[in-house]
Amino acid sequence: MNGRWVAAAAAVSLLCAAAYAEDFETAFKAYKTGVKRQSLRKRTEARERLAQTGDPRALKALIQDYGRPEEPKDQVRYLIAFIAADSFVEGSNAPLFDEWRAKSDGPADAWLWYLALRHRVESEGPGEAAIVARSDRSVFLRAAAIEALRFDQEGDPLPLVAEMEKKLPPSGIERAVLLESLAALLCSRSEQVKTPEFGEVASALFRRMDEAETMDRTRIAMGRQFARRFKTRFVWRDGRRWQQELQFVQTGGKQPKDDRYAPPTFAGIEASGDRICYVIDLSDSMLEPLSPRELENLPKGPVTGSAAAQAKLSKSDAWKKAFENVKWDKVTNKFEAAREMLKQSLLLLEESQHFAVICFGDGAGLLKGTKGLQKATMENIQGVFRTLDGIRPGAKKPGRPHGTLLGATNMHGGLHRAFKLKSGTLVGPGEYVNTATFDDGCDTIFLLSDGAATWDDWASPDSKDPGDRAGDPESGARTTDSDNLVFQGPYAREYHIIGDVTRLNLFRKVEIHCVGMGGAEMNTLQTLASIGKGQAVDLTRGK
Repeated sequence: MNGRWVAAAAAVSLLCAAAYAEDFETAFKAYKTGVKRQSLRKRTEARERLAQTGDPRALKALIQDYGRPEEPKDQVRYLIAFIAADSFVEGSNAPLFDEWRAKSDGPADAWLWYLALRHRVESEGPGEAAIVARSDRSVFLRAAAIEALRFDQEGDPLPLVAEMEKKLPPSGIERAVLLESLAALLCSRSEQVKTPEFGEVASALFRRMDEAETMDRTRIAMGRQFARRFKTRFVWRDGRRWQQELQFVQTGGKQPKDDRYAPPTFAGIEASGDRICYVIDLSDSMLEPLSPRELENLPKGPVTGSAAAQAKLSKSDAWKKAFENVKWDKVTNKFEAAREMLKQSLLLLEESQHFAVICFGDGAGLLKGTKGLQKATMENIQGVFRTLDGIRPGAKKPGRPHGTLLGATNMHGGLHRAFKLKSGTLVGPGEYVNTATFDDGCDTIFLLSDGAATWDDWASPDSKDPGDRAGDPESGARTTDSDNLVFQGPYAREYHIIGDVTRLNLFRKVEIHCVGMGGAEMNTLQTLASIGKGQAVDLTRGK
């Protein structure tokens, strides 16, 4: 897209949605025109403007739109649900949300159910959400209710967790989804950890972790919840170890020994999973040089210092050559630093682990030559090295004094594809409830970026409105105006990126770690990491 954008001298709208304080009739008139616009950005802003009136008639209009969405249908539905839930928080709107849920009760509607039930929980308590959790509806609607119950600050979640634990499906994805959400609900109340009641319910979940029917991904997801609640560094995957930790927390005594395998790392951050997706920013700004201090702050630890590295070095000269390919002395800019960090991280994976590399600029996709999640074999890692070493900057252009890579910063596109990922391919719409990604997708994401998001997958030409201005999405520099501009979609805004990643990870429980460089928007990266119960570090300013 970047080439077309430059050749056409097109431009983007840098206007964020304003807080409209106007009457319903005025906003509704603008909405009726706005939802017919070509760009998803303009259609979304029209709906936001209508919703901000707070008028129940606006909510009814959004509900109608949800039932007959335009393209891209799945994203339009998710956006409508998010906008409505963010604007209509009063308890008086609960009946309208209930009617909405009653007409939209498929697995892909789980995001709507979560948002609506979360409001019910916060305003009225756990009643309705608890009923849905205990029902025989789709497992994703039930799990959405359980996730919403985490926002009940007054009630006691232990009886419901204990009851539902005893009625788990015998095996499969349904068991996995419910068990992971129950663990999240159990760990949502820190004040209960030392009580006998908590210990009894936690012990039952620990036993479930050790059952043969429990998926590996569920053991990891549950372990992450317990690690955060018990404040441990290690994410054990067996319930026996967590039982020992519980005993230590509740009664004192000897803490369990740390004997976990060596974790995969990226930029000094440890991960607890086995199926790692690296989401790497290759926007043009990644070619900007690093200062001496920034170079000094890079995590240039010894690549061969770990037991995993030593085991590989002892196997063959080919592995030795692969380790020698990590060349920190050649690093001068952010792209080169990201490349060497990625190489180092891949070399420290166990051969039984899986990895994928997704790069983003104007667009986003798997690194050339990779095919979804693949084993960390020498052949696969060397293939990535060859691709990375073969990347050459494009020509310098106005506003791009250091050359070009892949254009703007489509952060959402990179993350979205990570959640669509499975072995060999990407899945289509409805990815967050597509069971193919649960056992075969990634369980950990490392995101590296050097700036705020400036683009997404739904950029589209549209007519210019007063207040819109033409500009370079990366630098913000003004460009030549025209009557028709190219507008980024809504996911170039932090507000919608955060909302959509929350949706994507609602049931997946992927660990998300974020690494910032240069001018990275650390507030966004920190929020994304919190959604994934991970860490966020700014390398070039010190950890």
